[in-house]
Amino acid sequence: MAAKTAAESRPMRISIKNLSFSYRKARQAAGAAQEEAALNNVSIDIRAGEYITLLGENGSGKSTLISCINGLLAPPPGAIAVFTPEGAQLDPANEAHLERIRSLTGMTLQNPDLQIIGCTVEEDVAFGPENLNLSKAEIQSRVTNALQAAGLLHLRDRAPHLLSGGEKQRLALADILALDASVLIFDEPTSMLDSYSAKTILDLFDTLNSQGKTIIHITHNHVEALRSRRSIVLREGKVAFDGVPEAWDELEEWRAAYAGKSVVFSGFSGASPHSQPPAAAPAAVQFFSAFHQYQRPAARSITGIHGVSLRIPRNSTTAVVGKSGCGKTTLLKHINALLLPSSGNVVTLGADTLDKRVNLRNLRFKAALAIQSPESALFERYIADDVAFGPENAGLKGAKLVQRVKTAMEASGLPFAAFADRETTSLSGGEKRRAALAGALAMDSEILLLDEPLAALDNKNKRHVMELIFECQAKGKTIVVTTHSLEMAAFFDYVAVMDKGRLAAFGPPEAVFGELWNPDWGLAAPKLQNARPAPTYAPARPDAPPEPPAQPRRRRKAGKPFFRTASFRGFIDIDSPLRNLKPLVKMAALFAAGTISIAGSLYAPLVVSLIVILSGKLLGKIACKTLLRSVFAVLPFLLLFVFLQTAFLWGNDSSPILFQPFQTGFFSFFSITSTELYRSLAFICRITSLIAALSLYIAATPLRETLSAINTSLSPLSRLGLPARDIAMMAGISIRFVPLLTEEAERIVTAQLSRGGKRGLRSSLAMVVPLLLLSLERAETLANAMSLRLYKTGA
Repeated sequence: MAAKTAAESRPMRISIKNLSFSYRKARQAAGAAQEEAALNNVSIDIRAGEYITLLGENGSGKSTLISCINGLLAPPPGAIAVFTPEGAQLDPANEAHLERIRSLTGMTLQNPDLQIIGCTVEEDVAFGPENLNLSKAEIQSRVTNALQAAGLLHLRDRAPHLLSGGEKQRLALADILALDASVLIFDEPTSMLDSYSAKTILDLFDTLNSQGKTIIHITHNHVEALRSRRSIVLREGKVAFDGVPEAWDELEEWRAAYAGKSVVFSGFSGASPHSQPPAAAPAAVQFFSAFHQYQRPAARSITGIHGVSLRIPRNSTTAVVGKSGCGKTTLLKHINALLLPSSGNVVTLGADTLDKRVNLRNLRFKAALAIQSPESALFERYIADDVAFGPENAGLKGAKLVQRVKTAMEASGLPFAAFADRETTSLSGGEKRRAALAGALAMDSEILLLDEPLAALDNKNKRHVMELIFECQAKGKTIVVTTHSLEMAAFFDYVAVMDKGRLAAFGPPEAVFGELWNPDWGLAAPKLQNARPAPTYAPARPDAPPEPPAQPRRRRKAGKPFFRTASFRGFIDIDSPLRNLKPLVKMAALFAAGTISIAGSLYAPLVVSLIVILSGKLLGKIACKTLLRSVFAVLPFLLLFVFLQTAFLWGNDSSPILFQPFQTGFFSFFSITSTELYRSLAFICRITSLIAALSLYIAATPLRETLSAINTSLSPLSRLGLPARDIAMMAGISIRFVPLLTEEAERIVTAQLSRGGKRGLRSSLAMVVPLLLLSLERAETLANAMSLRLYKTGA
């Protein structure tokens, strides 16, 4: 009682009384609009200095609740009161109060990539204080203090896209710290982080709370809930529990089992229904000293996996663990030949992926992959059509196809009758992950590859996925899963630890988490107590058979990497005269090169291209192939344009016909005249010179300098009353949007190829609608992030 009295004596920060909120959604099954209660009569008081974890199943109303607090959603008037330090009450239903509320209640979104605005870490953190119209000295002080608190002071000049996942989460934290908010709200900040990065973030929460900040942490993780002093559990929009974490029955049962009886993963107890297959069992997957390097537009490549030798037995379950960026996803993509080793070999089900005689598309039917971001890769309009994509490519039709789709959806927790005709865009995050899992299950493949299948799922769905994995093993399948959860990995037959692209350890969980454990991996070892009997066989080690398979004909790549080579995100940080040139001068040179290329004769773009290549080589230390890489990527589109240009006779074209293969008949219209040939060559030369010039500019100029130059060039407009800052910022956001969309397109292509898709017209058209919807969704999320950091148009 004394503790309760002490807590109640603290100043009130947020008071919620009888809050109800509903979304209006069209229910196709009902054929009419229906109210869905996301929150139902919720009452919560939050006081200064509290550390609260907010838990609940997917769709229980957690994100809706915090969106009502900061006004991203409009709550009923009078249902929520946010208190200033002076005690004044603010209502998020009142638009005039929103700016003050958001300065008091800082919030980070689930995905930090979608809320980055600045070109450098420092610029991103400064965005909020700038919107408060503070002095330069005050802005600099707040930015420095926020970066220091978040542990990013040494990275203040780094571009945000070069940060790790944990560093991006700390950047999002620094963004709201710079607003000097007294209440900090975090929406699942650790769901996609490794244990080391997650611990760093959670330790930072503890520090901030000890300094008097009020923390509201949304999470599905019960271990994280135990770090708080108060847990609030939502269930179907209602408060199901509000008190100390230890008093919550489900949480206490989980903690007791975890600490004593056995390893329990989020309420799931038990182990694989099969005994561990012996190391001598036939191999499903073998790696022979496999290396892979990602080629970047920059001067250096990035190593994905480094000398990996690995043997995974058939009918086994393997969990691949490690820190973010250690090579887990790269390893999975080698198993189904989405990626090929730069050197070494990978053999899947007896087929060497580098052997030209192996049909990679047929191999992918046998090794289905559910990618890490399924919400970005559901490319069909309706769920059943998306799940059917793989089986259709395998030749399944009619009733057999329907039955395969129905079975996969039911197994994934998506009842066929309720979800078959639902649009993929209407699904929640958890439902999208289950739909992606259904798409992989529908392949009925011998090997099932799951990339972070439990991320952002509630405990109920995590348990369901775990049970599904062991059901697949009982049917004779081999399952390979990547995960950040070592508690989950403890249930698998084998654990593979990746560290900086290398295979650091491989064997049963008892061996990997015991005698093989190395703290240098940067992971937190789970507690293993009687989880399963000790193995009676020699555990498999990361030693491969000595002789790799013979290869009479080696293939070089699995497919044309269009989206990587076509991206213009290629700044090369090399000290050179061109790099040190003022950005405004380089922008003027780029404009001049483009004008000459377009307005000049045929020789003008050739001269421009030559000057660009020589300037890049002599002044910028940039190779010619780097400048022309994007030209090769768009070459098919250039050739298509040339064909259309020459296929038809222009009305005013009286030049001699150089080539006409069909003198009579339907195709007699096709001919090539000297004028058409000249126009086609001029078009190719102009496009080539423009791409080369733009590539050189981007390679020699960091994005922050480009945007600074744009801002400087537009500053005279502010004297005329025009919003120069808004225009410059929108230009910067648009530039950063291009690589984001190319990454989304690459995910869609990856999902299609993983389920037997071909690179063709159908797959290209299938990307148009998802990309459009994703761009709108990203734009809306970014607008929300800007609003939360107090941005106002024209300010």
